[in-house]
Amino acid sequence: MDFQEKRKHLRENYTVAIDFTVLLTQSSEYKRITSSGQTIDKSAGGLGIITDFPLEAGHVLQWDDQHKRGNLHMAVVKWAQPAGNSYRAGLFFI
Repeated sequence: MDFQEKRKHLRENYTVAIDFTVLLTQSSEYKRITSSGQTIDKSAGGLGIITDFPLEAGHVLQWDDQHKRGNLHMAVVKWAQPAGNSYRAGLFFI
């Protein structure tokens, strides 16, 4: 069986605790929900994370850069799936 990698960027292990805000729009309401998780890998295009928050594809996350105060990161959830009592998700930087 021929397996072809679909990812554009090489991933590397990256384990860091992360506090993030989920930006949600429901009907005409705009909500901000804070949560936390653990990164598991990174690439030039995004992050893989594990969190207790039930992330869904399309959610937008933002968080502060831990190394450069005042820098804000944003990403969209490309995919999410249950992983035991948590959720594993792939984030794409925007």
